[in-house]
Amino acid sequence: MSELTICPCCGAEVEGDLLAGCVECGARAVGPPLPRPERELPGYGHALAISAAGLLLALAFAAAFVSALWQRETFDLRPSALLRAAESAAWGLKWSALPASFALAFACARLYASMCRARARFVGHCFARAGLAATLAVMLALSAFVGVTVPERLRMRELARRAGENALLYSTDLALARYRRRFGTYPATLEDLRRLEDPDGSVAKLLAAVGAGDYRPRTDLASLSTGRAKARVRRRVRADDDMQGDPIVLTNYELVLPGGDGVNGTDDDLRLSDGLILDAPRAANTKGAATQTVGGRRAH
Repeated sequence: MSELTICPCCGAEVEGDLLAGCVECGARAVGPPLPRPERELPGYGHALAISAAGLLLALAFAAAFVSALWQRETFDLRPSALLRAAESAAWGLKWSALPASFALAFACARLYASMCRARARFVGHCFARAGLAATLAVMLALSAFVGVTVPERLRMRELARRAGENALLYSTDLALARYRRRFGTYPATLEDLRRLEDPDGSVAKLLAAVGAGDYRPRTDLASLSTGRAKARVRRRVRADDDMQGDPIVLTNYELVLPGGDGVNGTDDDLRLSDGLILDAPRAANTKGAATQTVGGRRAH
């Protein structure tokens, strides 16, 4: 069976020896193939690449760790402080060094496996092992520190979300208190807050934020039972030029805002009652909170 050879000039398959020439292009071999050298120098590229990958990952994590430790208020070297600094450094590298460590660990492992299959062709096996070990160590350390940090980060995110919700509720209560000091009663609707002076636009922003809220003012005549207190409030209300007729003094309010889902009537609703932030009520008590006391009777 004759041996097939690929012509280096045209790429055609040549049957036999190229010394006779290629039938497609006529190229001829000028002599027999060169023999392999008696001694081949081993390669160091694989070991260099693996070592460089491990060194770069280790330096990146070390730099982030020192930066996190330096940014703390006090340069504390206690184990607990070092652990928190390592967690902060790993969290800062979660979108850069962490995915890169997985990719580099896979590539370095394949390169080192090829070195082990032909040990005589490569040098620097000890450096390759050290680089692979550093790559795997950084990958595992970043994964562990990020995994440990996730619950705490989620808790902090929840606290930040609650702080934002509470800020909105307290801002609303402040605007309602300003309205009551100005007019002697709570507003009948949230849109009445536009009657307040708003030089910085804070009231307009507040109304835009609570536009989907359920505002329920009510009158508690028991708080106005004494004739002197009742007359004082009515005189204060009638003293304002904008109030006409015989107004009803609103003494209490309840505000329900949609929670994170943006829908009213769910378990994550935000509730504010007379300046107090309340937990979300059970469905059975939702309607009971809306009862009003007007003219000595309870209106359901």
